[in-house]
Parts: sequence; structure tokens; C-alpha cells
Amino acid sequence: MFNSLFAALPGIFHWSPILAMVVATGAGILVGAMPGLSATMGVALLIPFTFGMQPLTALAAMAGMYNGAIYGGSIAAILLNIPGTPAAVCTTLDGHPMAKRGEGVLALQTSVISSAFGGVISAFALMFVAPYLAALALRFGPAEYFWVAVLGLSTIASFIGGSTIKGLISGFMGLLVSTIGMDPITGIQRFDFGTTYLLDSIPLLVTLIGLFSIPEVYLILEKSGKNQQQVDISLRNSASWNWVKDTAQSWMIWLRSSVIGVIVGMLPGAGASIASFIAYDDTRRRSKSSELFGKGHIDGVKASETANNAVTASSLAPMLAFGVPGNSVAAVMIGGLMIHGLQPGPNLFVKNSSIVYGLMWAMLLTNFLMLGFGYFGSRLFAQCLRIPPTLMASAIAVLSVVGTYSINNSMGDVYAMLISGFVGIIMLRLRIPVAPAVLGIILGGIAESSLRRALLLANSPLDLFTGPLSAIMVILTLLSLTYPIYRNYIHKKQKSDESENIFESGEF
Repeated sequence: MFNSLFAALPGIFHWSPILAMVVATGAGILVGAMPGLSATMGVALLIPFTFGMQPLTALAAMAGMYNGAIYGGSIAAILLNIPGTPAAVCTTLDGHPMAKRGEGVLALQTSVISSAFGGVISAFALMFVAPYLAALALRFGPAEYFWVAVLGLSTIASFIGGSTIKGLISGFMGLLVSTIGMDPITGIQRFDFGTTYLLDSIPLLVTLIGLFSIPEVYLILEKSGKNQQQVDISLRNSASWNWVKDTAQSWMIWLRSSVIGVIVGMLPGAGASIASFIAYDDTRRRSKSSELFGKGHIDGVKASETANNAVTASSLAPMLAFGVPGNSVAAVMIGGLMIHGLQPGPNLFVKNSSIVYGLMWAMLLTNFLMLGFGYFGSRLFAQCLRIPPTLMASAIAVLSVVGTYSINNSMGDVYAMLISGFVGIIMLRLRIPVAPAVLGIILGGIAESSLRRALLLANSPLDLFTGPLSAIMVILTLLSLTYPIYRNYIHKKQKSDESENIFESGEF
């Protein structure tokens, strides 16, 4: 393996793969920053341009597009409160509040540095431990995927915020939306109101753009007539990344979130969104200032961006080794491989080892290109915060409509986005958190289809709990559900003890 890995270096350092990586990484960042243009769409649009390229050059370009687009989603998430990609949803929770209080540059730099760290760890995982993790991923059946989804849903407790009832309402709304469309097992139409548009449910990106962008436009216009403090993003006053101090404070968050992203990336169908939510929740639980998450805590940006970029390379491991794509981008890349005469599977490592390991090097090197583009371009990106509020609202609205229409070239998507936005405004006015709804939409379909497949294959419902991997997931889910209760109990006890100490000391 090591001989093949180092033998691929001369090929990837040829001028054509390098040029392809530079151009594709920059284009990927732009694609990710545009609402509605996902990494999957970016890679799919890129493939026709690779027909005349050598296979290694083509795969290097796909690697750059993939890494760049996943990071690029954080730009719109931080500056406009619009998740450029579904993986950037958690980034909006703390990134945009940071931008609002004049820390947009710091949030953008934190995002790209964390993304690069997660991507590098993921690339090394692809190089060295992919065969073992891919083998573990193949042991996951429907029951295990059901418990993975339930584990993700259990993190709703961490996104509830002030009102438990409102948080649960939001989560159940998301689960309800996930049931719209054709039944995944029987093919029966459900909740489609007699329209063919809803046969495949509402596209996830359409819902996300509506829930996040339209309420933001509403907020900006609502406050446009009031005296607002101008956001200061001048080069002189804007805080930036302190490499020594901030790295020392971040490495454990980076490491934990990278491990989560790598493992989730190996699970076919899981994706960067789930990794981002799980890593964000894990970091929030461990933080001593967990109550500040969702209000502009920089650790939330670190966890989210590290995890979603740690998915990129690891999701290619089961694709390369077994022909099983880890996510939708990997599925598109299978088509790219086959167009260039490469058949994913074990024989690929034997017949085309230089190309396979060249792709691994490309997944590593494009993270450093992304780091350069993002870090030195962060102050340029942040200049959009200086746009007058009314123009900002107009720009967000236009980007939302254009980005939504570009997904499927369908006005139905635009109408669905506007309806989702109207629902988002109602949730905003009622102070119902959006994050639990998003989590329910993403994981509801996975949980339902996996549960029903598991029950069809099982001899008894108890089989859902008896598998070793299922048992581990059940235990993790119970810990995830009980930890917030334990944490609140400890917090109340500490406050009670502090009150008693103040009373006894006569300081009241």
C-alpha cells in the first residue's frame, strides 16, 4: 500500500492535475456559496468538462470541486444566514450571529481552517484506514441505520433552547414533512394533496433555503427603518485567527469532530448533514458555556465545519473499495469513474493503483488549496456585510429564488421555498426553533425506511435490539437522551448551592 501511495505522487504533481485542482477548488467554493447549488450538483456539472482529460486529472478536478463546495456552503451560512449546502445548517446557528456582531471575518477564517483540518484527517483516513472502516460500514444493515437515525434525532434535546414544548413541536413538524411523498416500501402516495410535485417529497435544499433565507429577509426589512449599529468589518478592527492561541483551544474539538465525520462518512447514505449535527451536539454537551451555543459561539462553527469536511474523503472509501457510495456525491463520482473506464471495486486497486492513490492525494492537497482561497479571501467575502440592509434583503431574496429554481429548473420549487419561508416567519414570530425541524426532515425518512426494512427482514421486533452494533447505538441514544436531564439537574443543584452559600454568608 505504501509503495503504491508514494508511487502516485509524480502523477498528481504534474501540471495538468495541479491546474485542475486549483480551478476546480475555486469553482467549488463559488458553487457551495450559492444557495441551491450543492456539492453533488457541482460535481455532476463538472463531469462533462472532464471527458477530454486524463483519468487522474479528471478525478483531481472532482476532488477539488467536492472539497471546495462543502466548505463554500459556510460562506452564505455565515454572512447571509442561508446554508449554501445542507451540511452548513449548523454553521448558521453560530456563524451568522458572529457576523452580526462584527466577527464575520473571524467566523469565515475559523470555518476554512476547521474545514481544512477535517478534510486533511479525512484524506489520511481514506489513505490508511479506509479498508477497515469500509468493512465495518458494510456490516450496517437496516436495523443499524435506524438506530443511527434515532441517535441523530435524540440530539433534538440539545437544540430545543428555552421551551421544551416548542422544540418538540418543531421536531415533530420536521418528521411530518419527511413523510410527504411516495411510501418508500409500498409505493403508496402520501400527503401529496393530489399534486405530482409532492410525489418525491419537498426537496431538502428547497426547504432549507425557505426556512433560513425568507425569515432573514423579513428580519432585515423589519429593522431597516430603525437605527441599527453598523457592523464593523474594517481591516484594521476586524478580529482574525490567532494561530497559536486558537489552535491550542481548538485541537480537541477538531479531533473529536473529525473522528465523527470520518465514521459517518463511511456509512452509505448518512452524509455530511448528520455528521455536522452530531459533532455540534457533542461539542455543545462538552462545553462549559453550552448556553451560548446558537448565539454566536465560535466552537459551534469549529465543530460543524470540521465534521462536514471530514466526511468528504471518507465517503469515497466504500465507493472505491466496494462500489458502494458513501453519499450522493460519491454516487455521482462513480459515474465519473466509469466514464473514464474505471470500475469501482477491489480490482481497481490492482489494475489502476496509481489513479486511485492519486485521487487520495488530490483529496488531501485540495484542502490546502481551499485553506488558501478561504483564509485570504475571508476579508473580501466579509465586505458583503457592508451592503445597505435593504439591498442585502433584495440580494438574499434574489439568490434564494435563483438558487431554488436552478435545482430542478422548476417553479414548483420556488413556490415550495416561499411557503417554507412563510412557515419559517411564523416560527420566528412564535420563537419556535428551526434546527429541530431541519433535523427531523433530514433524519425522518432515513429512520422510517430503515425501520420498516428491518422489521420486514426480522423474525421478531426484538431483533432490532439484539445485534451488537444495534446495542451500541441503543446505549448511545439513551445516553444522548439522559445527558441533558443530568446536565440540567447538576446546573440547578449548583445554582441552589450558590444561593444557599450567599444566604449563609449574609451577602444577600
